[in-house]
Amino acid sequence: MQTRIKRNRFYVILFLTLFLLCFLFPYSGDDWAWGSQLGVDRLNSWFENYNGRYFGNFIVLVLTRSNLLKTLAMCLCIGGIVVILNEITNRSVCGFGIIVLSLTFMPVVLLRQAVVWTSGFSNYVTSIFLTLIYVYYIRNIYTDKPKNSYMLSIPLAILGLGNALIVEHLTIYNVILGIYVIVFTYIKYKKCTVSHFAYLAGTVVGTIIMFSNEAYHAVASGKDTYRTISTDSGILSRISENFKQIAVQGFLNNFVLLAVLMAVCLVLWFENKDKIKGKFKIMGCLSMFIIISYTALSFMNQINTYWNKAWILQLLEILATIVYVLSLIAFILILPFETMEKVRLLFILFSAGFMIAPLFVVTPIGPRCFFAPYVMLIYFVIELSCNFNEIHKKQFACLSHSFIIFTVAGVLYLFYIYGTIAKNNYERIAQAVKDSQNGKDTIQVQELPYKDYIWCSDVASEPWSTRFKMYYGVDKKISIKMIPNK
Repeated sequence: MQTRIKRNRFYVILFLTLFLLCFLFPYSGDDWAWGSQLGVDRLNSWFENYNGRYFGNFIVLVLTRSNLLKTLAMCLCIGGIVVILNEITNRSVCGFGIIVLSLTFMPVVLLRQAVVWTSGFSNYVTSIFLTLIYVYYIRNIYTDKPKNSYMLSIPLAILGLGNALIVEHLTIYNVILGIYVIVFTYIKYKKCTVSHFAYLAGTVVGTIIMFSNEAYHAVASGKDTYRTISTDSGILSRISENFKQIAVQGFLNNFVLLAVLMAVCLVLWFENKDKIKGKFKIMGCLSMFIIISYTALSFMNQINTYWNKAWILQLLEILATIVYVLSLIAFILILPFETMEKVRLLFILFSAGFMIAPLFVVTPIGPRCFFAPYVMLIYFVIELSCNFNEIHKKQFACLSHSFIIFTVAGVLYLFYIYGTIAKNNYERIAQAVKDSQNGKDTIQVQELPYKDYIWCSDVASEPWSTRFKMYYGVDKKISIKMIPNK
C-alpha cells in the first residue's frame, strides 16, 4: 500500500509538472494554419488531396483552438507514455528514472518538432501513446494464455482504427503488430482471441481508409513534388539518401538514451559472462565493444557542430549503425535469458525497426518521425534492466535516484527556456495586434529567443507570414518585418 501511494505521488507530480510546462509551449508554423480558416477549409474538403491522417488532423484542429485543451492533451499523452512504460515493466524505481531522464533529455530537434510543436504532437506523440495502450493490453502474452474478451472487442477495434488514421509509419506498424500478436498466440498457445482479431480488423480498415486518400496516389505517381517515394535513380538511391538521416536522427542523436543502454548492457554482461562459454563469449565481448564504441561515436556526434559531413563520415555512421543494431540483437541472443524473455526483447527492438522502416523510401523525413522509435528504445532499455539480479537492481535503483535529480535539473532548465519564450511570444503577439488595430502598414515582429527549441517561429517569409496574420486577426494587407530579439 505504501509503495502504491508513493508511486501515485510520483504520477501526480509528473502530471502537474507536465501541465505547467506544456502550457508554455507556443503555437508556431503550421499550427497557425490549422487554427485558422485554412484548417476549417481542409476539414470542409475532408482533407481531399491533403493526407489520410483523418484522426490526427481532427486532433490538431481542436488543439490549435484552445491552449488549455492543447495542454491537457499533451499532459495526458506524454504522462500516459511514462505511466504505461512504467506499469508494463514492473513499476520499478529504476525504470521510472530511465523513462523520465530519457524523455527530459531527448534530442532538442526531436523535442521541438514532436512535442512542443502542436502539429507535430498531434500526430507523432498521440500515435505512439495510443499504440502503447494496445501494447499494454497484450503485455502478458509471453507468460499467460490469453483470454477471450468479447466486451473489449469493440473498444479495441476502435483503438486500432484510430491508430491507423494518425501517421503513416505507425499505421503500417499497427497492422504488423496486430498480425504478430495473433500469430504468436496461435503458435505458443494454439489459440486465437476475438479481441486480437478485433484490433487487427480496426487497423486494416483504418489503413484502407487512410491510403484511399488521393494524396497518396499523387505521391505514388510522382505528381506530388513535396512528398515522394523514389528518385530518378531508383529506390536504392532513395534508401541510401534516407539512411544518412536515419542513422543520425534515429540513433546517433540519442546520446543520453544510448549511454543508459550501454550502462544496462555492461551490468548484464558482468552478471552473466561467466555463464557463457566458447565462441558465444567472444561474440558477447565483441558486441559489448561495439555498443561502447557506438555510444562514444554518439557523443562525438553531439559535439560536432557542422552539418555538411564528408561522404566517408556519413558512410561510417551508416555502417556503424547497422553493426550496432546487429550487436544488440546478438547480445540479446547470447545472454542466458529464458526464451520468452528474449522473444519479448526482440519484439520491442524490432518494433522500433518496423516503425523506422517506411522512412527509408519516403521524403521528406524529419526528427519528429523518430519519436515513436525513441519511445520503443526506452521501453527496450527498461525491459533489459528488469533482468538485473537483486543486488544490481538495488544498486541501479540508487543510481536512478540520481537520474531523477538530473531530470529535475533538466525540467527546471526547460521551464526557464519555455517560460522566456512564452513571455516574449505573448508580448510580440500583443504588439502585432495593437499595431494592426492602429492602422500601421508595416508591423515589426520580434524574433523569439532560443529558436532552437521552437519549430518555425519566424514569420518574415511565406507561408508563415500569412498564416500568422490569419491566426491572430492581423490585416492580411499589412507587411511584417522581423526584428532581432533584444
